[in-house]
Amino acid sequence: MSLSEIVLLQGAQSDLLSIYAVQGERIYQRVDHSLGILRMFPEAGPQQCDGRIRRLVVTKTNFGIFYTVVGRRVLVGAVMDLRQSEETIGRRLQEM
Repeated sequence: MSLSEIVLLQGAQSDLLSIYAVQGERIYQRVDHSLGILRMFPEAGPQQCDGRIRRLVVTKTNFGIFYTVVGRRVLVGAVMDLRQSEETIGRRLQEM
């Protein structure tokens, strides 16, 4: 089995720094574990936004990883708290 390459776009990098600073290492490690799952199974998250973007919910957290799969790369555009309104999440995903 060949593994996919995880590419964190600028927004996702910023999100991860914020999660680490505000939520702490335990939540950050859960997100990191979910990124590892995406590396092995890039289509694990169901499709969102007209099939263009996928979302993987990070277990035991309120966070979701929003990404697209392009060839062997998983482009992570955002890691967001899913308790936000759909409109807020939708605006952020339009930037991807």
